[in-house]
Amino acid sequence: MEPIRLMIVDDHIVVRRGLRSMLAGADDVEIVGEASDAGEAVELVTMVHPDIILLDIRMPGMDGLRLLRLFKDRLPQIKVIILTNYDEEQLLLEAFRVGAYGYLLKNVGRDALLEALRTVHGGRRMLSPEVMDRILRQFAELNQQQTLEEFGLSAKEVELLCHVADGNTNRQIAAKMFWSERTVKRKLSDVFRKLDATDRAHAVAVAMRHGLL
Repeated sequence: MEPIRLMIVDDHIVVRRGLRSMLAGADDVEIVGEASDAGEAVELVTMVHPDIILLDIRMPGMDGLRLLRLFKDRLPQIKVIILTNYDEEQLLLEAFRVGAYGYLLKNVGRDALLEALRTVHGGRRMLSPEVMDRILRQFAELNQQQTLEEFGLSAKEVELLCHVADGNTNRQIAAKMFWSERTVKRKLSDVFRKLDATDRAHAVAVAMRHGLL
């Protein structure tokens, strides 16, 4: 089986040397070229015919995302993995929108980098574990917010449900939330109505089922 032909595009020579050192000894990966900017990359890519390009986002002149668009327009068979220090959601979304196959942070280890190269070479997309974790957390938070809006629950009402789920009595909840017991009872009635729940246990069960707790 032919090794994965890899080209590195990064304006920092230390990064390029580090990647070479990191990938040394991997029988299924061959570094066929390096470029320090977009001009060098455009000239080199048609000479070395890489399977995958590791591409930095922040470079002088043409940045990585503009270069990615150029590669995808002219050489769509080449798969590009963004390798960057930046994990902003907007950069991630834009990179995949214009055709990136992977998005890795520069603190990636050797095993994870090799796994990403093999995964992308096989036609699948790859995200850095740290980025994936953050995206999943954001998705969960968005989903929870949408559920809160669907049921019309406030943040305080969710806090109230948390105290109920922990087994607190109305008196204990009142002390923790600085409410009167009468307010706790009234708020619980509001929560039961919004969740269409008959009692405390039922309300907790509904909230858990919808990811609110």
